[in-house]
Amino acid sequence: MSLHLPTLMTVCIAALATSAAVMTLHGLTQRTYRGYGWWVAAQWLLALGCLLHLFRDSSPELLPLGNLLLLQWPIVVLAGMRRFCLRHASRVPQSLDWLLLALVYLVWLATWAAHGSLAARVAAFAAGACALHLYGALMLSRMAELREGSTMKLLVSVELASAAVQAVRLGLALSDGIDGAAGDRMLLASGLVIVVSSLVMVYLALMLTNERSEANLRAMHRKLRYLADIDVLTRVPNRRHFHELAARVLDAGAAPPCTLMMFDVDHFKRINDLLGHAAGDEALRQVARCVRDSLRTPDVAGRLGGDEFAVLLPGTGIDHAMTVATRIVARLADRQVAPTHAPLSLSFGIVQMHDGESLDDALRRADQALYEAKRQGRSRAVAAFGLEARPVFGESRSLGLTSL
Repeated sequence: MSLHLPTLMTVCIAALATSAAVMTLHGLTQRTYRGYGWWVAAQWLLALGCLLHLFRDSSPELLPLGNLLLLQWPIVVLAGMRRFCLRHASRVPQSLDWLLLALVYLVWLATWAAHGSLAARVAAFAAGACALHLYGALMLSRMAELREGSTMKLLVSVELASAAVQAVRLGLALSDGIDGAAGDRMLLASGLVIVVSSLVMVYLALMLTNERSEANLRAMHRKLRYLADIDVLTRVPNRRHFHELAARVLDAGAAPPCTLMMFDVDHFKRINDLLGHAAGDEALRQVARCVRDSLRTPDVAGRLGGDEFAVLLPGTGIDHAMTVATRIVARLADRQVAPTHAPLSLSFGIVQMHDGESLDDALRRADQALYEAKRQGRSRAVAAFGLEARPVFGESRSLGLTSL
């Protein structure tokens, strides 16, 4: 029983038009990305190519355009993939894609214009289509951003299946077996591959769009989380996040002793008044940079507000904390914003946390020590012992910079 070709073409046209309409509707109502329009165009052009083939017997002049539209699918889909994966540009130029399509089409067109036999025309078309599908599969498999995904592997499989069908058609054409039952089976196989390709393209386009949207959403969440946790000016944790990180370290059972430092920039208001707020911001950035460069991985630093900073040093005693303060100031000496007009100096209050003491209590005691450092003339580090109600100020170390 022979295959009814118009019925096959009608089914293909209906499947392609439906898939193209679904993709078009999705593109009009949902957010899409670069390259999506090319995938939609490939579907519509393939549907139009099948429609023109439906009328090729009554209007033979439509055949060249119809075959061009059938051949374009792997190249136009590839063009969309290139744009979708623009950050991972292929070393193979896109011009080669279109050059290969033009070459394949011109070879078939020359065969058709020379009034070659049906077998010759089918062989020219099948060989060209096989080459295009193999080329498309190769290029898609080389796209690093997508080659590990199951969706892309499915598309590559469809390309390879299409190439295999065309290779079999080429073999039948070369052996004059395109007529009869074998030819009908190959037409059926070609129609099925076209239908499957259209359905896979819809699935691929929607999945890739969804995956890209989810990736962008995750990146946005990370960015928002970063903005919520990190002080944008100094790039150290803000007050809230400092409390979270410090509490996490303390709850994890940090090795005793734990020392807390609180410090600020001496006469910071004068820096803003003399040099402007831009210079003040730069001073804070330099201070934060020196802090980051001076700390270990377990240490936690944060900006409490204004020009005030805090650092938690787990497993560190008072003496070593004094050394850390000295190291921060030494680094800052090389990063002065305006050493002649407004040399930067820091004052530190340092306390060793008691067993069971809360972070807020330790911060209040460190603030008392910081106030004592200011009273003693600034550019100093002062250690406080005892309770908040009856502080005892111990070691006081000059940090070597002259404040304003």
